[in-house]
Amino acid sequence: MGSCFSTQRLRKLIIGKTLARVPEWISIFDNLIHLQLYISGMEKSDINILKGISTLLFLRLVFTGHAPHGRIVIDNRGFQALKELYLLCFVPGIWPVFEPGAMQELQKYHLTFKLLKVHCSSGVLDFGLQHLSSLQHMSAIIVPSGATSEDTFAAEDAIRSATIFETLVSLERCAGILYNVFEILLQMFVLF
Repeated sequence: MGSCFSTQRLRKLIIGKTLARVPEWISIFDNLIHLQLYISGMEKSDINILKGISTLLFLRLVFTGHAPHGRIVIDNRGFQALKELYLLCFVPGIWPVFEPGAMQELQKYHLTFKLLKVHCSSGVLDFGLQHLSSLQHMSAIIVPSGATSEDTFAAEDAIRSATIFETLVSLERCAGILYNVFEILLQMFVLF
């Protein structure tokens, strides 16, 4: 007699509550293609757990906490099938940086992040978007959080200049009163 629950049948998993970390047990789902998580802390081990889901095609992460060294680095291991990534970063100054060979099948990338005042030695923000070789559509919502309009323009320029010529890029900025409305709408949006 078989088990009442088979990990082989689950293809879509949405966890609507905020978790402290990515649960290790998520990697047991052999055929998971769609995953939505709300995470308050992101460490390298959490990224490694997500990388271990080789069948994953769609990933939506809502990130509300801290990251090591203020960065989320995505290297060339794992995420080999991922085609669409939604990342909502509620922590100012945090966004992923893609290394060469990362997410080679990624076609759509939707990023929402809070931008602090730009502090980088070269004066250029690095998202690593130039390493996403299959990217066809990139959309970003930039929420200034202590950033000036010049900082926001610098972020927009960094996104535009790093994407491949054929990539469709859509950028939006939120400011002032729109920022509070934006956060409310974003909270509602992530419930879907």
